[in-house]
Amino acid sequence: MTTLSLAASYLSDRYFDSYPGEVNTERLVVRRKEQSELLEKPSARVYQDPYEKILERSGDSMSFDGDTVRFGHDGLLDSQQQDALSASLKSLIPWRKGPFHYYGRDIDSEWQSYLKWNRVASRLPDLKNKKICDIGCNNEYYMYRMLSQDPWFILGIDPMVRYYFHHQLNRKFYRDSRINFDLLGVDDMDLFPGFYDVVFFMGIIYHRRNPVQTLNLINESMKSGGTLILESSGIPGNDPYCLFPDGRYMKAPGYWFLPTAAALKNMLARTGFHKIEVFENFKLDVNEQRQTDWAIYESLEHFLDPDDPDKTVEGYPAPVRIYIRAEKR
Repeated sequence: MTTLSLAASYLSDRYFDSYPGEVNTERLVVRRKEQSELLEKPSARVYQDPYEKILERSGDSMSFDGDTVRFGHDGLLDSQQQDALSASLKSLIPWRKGPFHYYGRDIDSEWQSYLKWNRVASRLPDLKNKKICDIGCNNEYYMYRMLSQDPWFILGIDPMVRYYFHHQLNRKFYRDSRINFDLLGVDDMDLFPGFYDVVFFMGIIYHRRNPVQTLNLINESMKSGGTLILESSGIPGNDPYCLFPDGRYMKAPGYWFLPTAAALKNMLARTGFHKIEVFENFKLDVNEQRQTDWAIYESLEHFLDPDDPDKTVEGYPAPVRIYIRAEKR
């Protein structure tokens, strides 16, 4: 029996074949071939080796409608399989989103993501039979929380190899044709013209060098009347302006701009969205984002001025989190 290479296995998952004429298949195939090369790099072995030691299971109890995404419960795995699972889970550190539970092992992630989900859930349209994209899906926490509303199709995209192995690990225990993953980024949204009913774009836009172009790409991927859930780091203020940091913000070089809620609303209006509603705008605190044993690197408490938590270590305004719902015209 021939075992497919990691890249070949990735390419064989042609989830898009169910939507002929609805996606740009020719360009998507080319793009996926390019991305498959990431799985052939030696760095992928860090995740692949422990993952391959885990046996597939089916029929175990799962729960995705509570604060914790749960796969199985304690006592179902023998000691060898428990050790293999532990090794795979540890290889995926840092766990940014969660919490998760795997067969008796609790994963305390950096973000208490159920807080974000609970804010968003009440503003969602009915997801039943909808086609959904979660841009920058990370470890798929939000995708599993969506399942309780019975969507038709969910695609999580994230170009980081680590999150491909999160997806593959979860599939060892639970396979659901509605949950799909691809090593794509927001710049690839034009491969799905007018395709999505709902798009989640949470915690990313402030990392984009050209946020207006990014919102245009997202708009073009959506059906008319489709819903965008946008969540962003930002700064306080009532006027439509942005902070453009000099070098780093919260010790990171990837914060390109920090908008006010009014600035985000204007961006959305000028990129084809309407019915724009800011439904949360609050200062982030260390109860929601913090360092844990499963997210061992610095977190929010290390990025704020210890003498003035209203400022970052660089002296900029500390971040607020802005949540917006909008619809495509």
